[in-house]
Amino acid sequence: MNVIADEIKLKQDALAYRVCEKIKELKLGDSAVLYYNFPLYRGDLPEDLIQAQLLLASPIYGILYFKCIESNRYLTEDEEIYLDNLDVSIFNRLNKRSELRKTRRELKFNVAPIIVADKDEIVNDKKYVSLPNLKQAIEDNKTTVLNDEEYNILLSCIDGTSRLTTKKERKTSFNEESKLKADILNRIQNKEAAFDLEQKKVALVTIDGPQRIRGLAGSGKTIILTMKAALYHMAHPNEEILYTYYTKSLFGLIKNLIERFYRDFADNREPDWKKIHILHGWGGLELGGVYSTACTDNGIEPITYNIARLHSPNPFDYVCHSILETGKITPKYDLTLIDEGQDFPDHFYQLCYALSKEKRIVWAYDDFQNIFDIKLQDEKDTFGKDKDGNYLVDFSKNAHPLQDIVLHTCYRNPRIALIAAFSLGLGIYNTKVLQRLEDNNHWELLGFKVESGESKVGDKMIISRPIEHTPNIINQELGIYTIKVQAFSDYASECRYVAQCITNDIQDQKLRPDDICVICLDNRNIKSYYSLLSKMLIKNGISTFNLVEAPNANKHFFYDNYVTLSTINKAKGNEAGMVYIIGADTIFINRDNVLLRNKLFTAITRTKGWVTITGGEKIKYCLEELNKLEKNDFKLIFTQPSKETTKTIENGSRNQQNLLFDGQAKIDLLVNSGLSVDDIMQFIQRKK
Repeated sequence: MNVIADEIKLKQDALAYRVCEKIKELKLGDSAVLYYNFPLYRGDLPEDLIQAQLLLASPIYGILYFKCIESNRYLTEDEEIYLDNLDVSIFNRLNKRSELRKTRRELKFNVAPIIVADKDEIVNDKKYVSLPNLKQAIEDNKTTVLNDEEYNILLSCIDGTSRLTTKKERKTSFNEESKLKADILNRIQNKEAAFDLEQKKVALVTIDGPQRIRGLAGSGKTIILTMKAALYHMAHPNEEILYTYYTKSLFGLIKNLIERFYRDFADNREPDWKKIHILHGWGGLELGGVYSTACTDNGIEPITYNIARLHSPNPFDYVCHSILETGKITPKYDLTLIDEGQDFPDHFYQLCYALSKEKRIVWAYDDFQNIFDIKLQDEKDTFGKDKDGNYLVDFSKNAHPLQDIVLHTCYRNPRIALIAAFSLGLGIYNTKVLQRLEDNNHWELLGFKVESGESKVGDKMIISRPIEHTPNIINQELGIYTIKVQAFSDYASECRYVAQCITNDIQDQKLRPDDICVICLDNRNIKSYYSLLSKMLIKNGISTFNLVEAPNANKHFFYDNYVTLSTINKAKGNEAGMVYIIGADTIFINRDNVLLRNKLFTAITRTKGWVTITGGEKIKYCLEELNKLEKNDFKLIFTQPSKETTKTIENGSRNQQNLLFDGQAKIDLLVNSGLSVDDIMQFIQRKK
C-alpha cells in the first residue's frame, strides 16, 4: 500500500498516524492508496474547505474515508454535517464517470465513512470503530473488484487528473485498429491520465520549506507545479502564490492548467487571479515579471536589458544580483513555484527566496535540458549563504523526506524518440563520444538502466531504456517508426517536402494544424525558411503562427487551427504530436559541436508522436548515427570518455560558437556597407 502524506505533519496528528500504521499492517495490496488530508473540496465560500483526514482507495475495498476522534467524546453536530458534505462531494465526483457506475445513482463500489475512536469504551455505538476492530470495518466495505482501467479512473477522479488531458476534436471514423496519426493521437489523449506514485507524492503534498522536483522533459513537472498552485489556493485562499517560468509562450498553458485543476476541486468555480501571480522571470513593459514586479513593489529603479548586458555576459543574473544588493526586498509570497529551473541563474533563485515569506519554495529542474549539466544541481550553491555563513538551503540535513523528488518516468516522448535524442545529443555513435554522465546513478536518475559498465574511464557502457519509464501508447502503435530523416540539395526542395508532409498530415492523416510544430535549427536562415514554408502552406489552405514574428510579449505557443513555426528557445517546455525539425544540417556541419547537439536534443524531445528531421547534405551524418543506434537494438553502447576529453570538446564548441558569432557580426557589417552575400562568399572561397 502507498501512503501519500507529509510524513512530518502526519506524525504530529497522533491518532491519524496510529490509524495509518494500523492500515499499513493489514496489507491491503500494492495498488491501495492511503491519502492524508486529501482530497479537499471547496464549500460555498472560499474559506469553506471540505477535507478528508484519511482516505483509502482500493480496487477491492472501494473508498473509505476516516475521521479520528478522542475516546472521551462523540461527533459534534458540525462534524456530522462536515462528514455528510464530504460524502456528497466524493460521491458526486465519482458518479460523473459512467465507467464507475452500476446504475445512474449507484456506484460499482462502496463509499463509506469510518469514525475511529481512540479507545474501546465509546464503540458500543456501531457508528464508531476502535483500532482493534479496524480490519473488520474495512472488510465490511468489500465489494465488486474493480479492473485496472476502472481503478485507474477512480484514482484519476480522486487525484484531480481526470481533467488533465485536453481533448482536441479530430474528425475521423475512430477505430481502435486505425493507424491514422489522428486516431493514434486520439487514443493517446483518451487514455486516462493518472499520477504515478512519484508524481502523487510531490503533486498532492506541499511541505513547509524548500522542495526540488527533478526529471526529464515530459515527466510531468509543469503539471505537478500547476496542481500545487491550485490545491494551495484551495486550502489558503487569502495567501499570495507566485508561479514563475522562463519560456514566455508557456504562460497560456500554465494558466489553463491551474484554472482547470482548481475548477475540478472547487465545483467549477474560478480561482482568484489576484492571489495567483503568474510572472515571467524578468518581465518588462508589456509582460509582468518577478524582477520587474519586485522593483515596482520595493521602489527600485529597474535596470534595462541594454544596460545590463554592458556589465555582464549574463544580463539577467546581473539584474537579480543588483536588486539583492540593495537590501530592500520585502517578502511577499506565501508559496513560490519556479518552473524551468534549469534555465535560471543562481541569483534569480536567491531573489525568489528573498521574496518568499516562509521560504516555502518549490522548483522544477530538468536534469538533462542542457547536456553540459553533467553534475546535478547543488542547492547549497544555488541559494547561497546567510549573513552568518550558513547555507540557506541544504538537503544533506535530511529535513524532509519529500524535499528532493526524482521523476523517473517520461510520459511525453515515444521511447525510441527519447533514446535517439540522448544518442544524438551525447554523440554516442558519432566518431567520438562528446559528453559523459559522471556515474551510473545519474543514468538511473534519468530513468535508464545500466546493463554494463561502472562509468569509469575506458569502461564499455551499455545503457537501455526500460519500457515502463516511457509508457507512451505510441510505443505499441508504431514501434521504431517514429523518426524520419531526409536530405535535400536546397532550401526550396526542403520546404516543398515539409509543406507537402504537413498537408498530408492534415488532409490524409486528419491531424489538426495545431497538432503540428516546425522547429528551425538554422538560425541564420530561419526567416527565409519560414517565409517560404508559410507561402507554400497558405497555397494549400493551411495557416501558420510564426513565433519569429510574434511580439515580444507573446504568451502563447499554439493557436487553434494554426501550424506553429518556432525557434528552439521558444519551443522549450512545449510539445506537439508531430514535430518537423528543419535546417538540421547546421548541427552536423561540425559534428563535434555539443552546443549544437543540445539544440537537436531539445527539439526531438518536444514530440508526443513523430519527428521528421530535414536539412542539407550533412544530414547524412544524423542518419548514420540513428542507423547505428537501431543496429544496436536502441541501446547506447560506448566507451566512457575521460572528463578532460569531454571538457576539451565543450570548450572547443564554445570557442567555435563565439568565433561564428563574431564572423556573423562582421558579415552583417559588410552587408550593411553594400556588399552582397554572394560577393562575400566569393571572397571567402578565394581565401580557401
